[in-house]
Amino acid sequence: MLSDKEPDGTRRGGWGRLLIVEDDPEMRRLLAEFLRGEGFLVDQAADGAEALRRVRQGSFGTVVLDKNLPDGSGLEILRRLRVLIPDTPVILITAFGDARTHEEAFTRGAYDLLLKPFNLDDLLDVLRKAQDYAKEGRPGA
Repeated sequence: MLSDKEPDGTRRGGWGRLLIVEDDPEMRRLLAEFLRGEGFLVDQAADGAEALRRVRQGSFGTVVLDKNLPDGSGLEILRRLRVLIPDTPVILITAFGDARTHEEAFTRGAYDLLLKPFNLDDLLDVLRKAQDYAKEGRPGA
């Protein structure tokens, strides 16, 4: 019998390992369940310090990072992630997105920024493009 799993445990055609950094437990759970169903291996962190620890312990294809975290700004965590994992796409999510936030996110190296509430299919589309970009060195189409 053929397995529908890749050697790394993802579903065939799956999208690899990602880290969700979100302080709201319900939002974190919802995102994790949805993305697991789409074939991602999902790790979770509730704050910036935990995210940085997880990044130091393993590799991720993509990071989904909330802008507002209990232990500081997601933008500061983004800056630190760029040093630790410079080639890994980081998608910033926020409920408070003004022009300054957009500019600062992209200046600090965010791959994309999604405003809450966002459609889960939109997140999935951005994640697939981000991982294609990381794997191929070019934007996904």
